Amino acid sequence: MSSSALPPGPEVSFPLLQEEQHQRELSLLRKRLEELETTQRKQLQDLGPSRERVTEGAYRDLARNKMAGEGDARSEDSK
Repeated sequence: MSSSALPPGPEVSFPLLQEEQHQRELSLLRKRLEELETTQRKQLQDLGPSRERVTEGAYRDLARNKMAGEGDARSEDSK
C-alpha cells in the first residue's frame, strides 16, 4: 500500500501547510516584483530623452578622462 493512500495525519498535513504558506509567500513576492518593475518602467519613461543624453555624456566624459589619465601616466614614465 502506498503512503498516498493513507489519510492525511498531523505528520502529513504540517508539510502541506508549510508548502501552502511557501506558495503564498512566493505569490506575494512575484506580485511585489511586478509592481517594482512597473514603477521602474514608468520612472524610465518619465525620464525620457534626457536620460539618454545624460548617459551618453557620462560615457563621453569617462572616455575623455580615461584617455587623459593614460596620457598623463605615459608622460610621467618618460621622465
